[in-house]
Amino acid sequence: MRLIDLDPHWVVDVVGKRIGFTFVSPANARMRQSCFPNPPPRRTQWKIWDVMYADDPSIVQGCNPNALWTVAGGIEAASFDTLTVTPSIDGSPGGLWHGYITNGAIV
Repeated sequence: MRLIDLDPHWVVDVVGKRIGFTFVSPANARMRQSCFPNPPPRRTQWKIWDVMYADDPSIVQGCNPNALWTVAGGIEAASFDTLTVTPSIDGSPGGLWHGYITNGAIV
């Protein structure tokens, strides 16, 4: 499966800089998972979902604000077709997908 097939969206800050992304969870098509190289506090994430997904902000599982992810080449230069994120994205605490995004593939 490819990340691009999971309706990915960039998360941007107030000046339009990419700070993360969301995608439909491979484990539950009604939920989205998120990833930030430097996760903001949970309260800030909730405010972001309120804006991005105003029709239903509860569809997004936020990131652990104490975790760090690396986007190969940097998030500003990234493409969903070729995105690589390390370490794994673990949505299992909320019953969602746990795995890797490598060269745009969900593995």
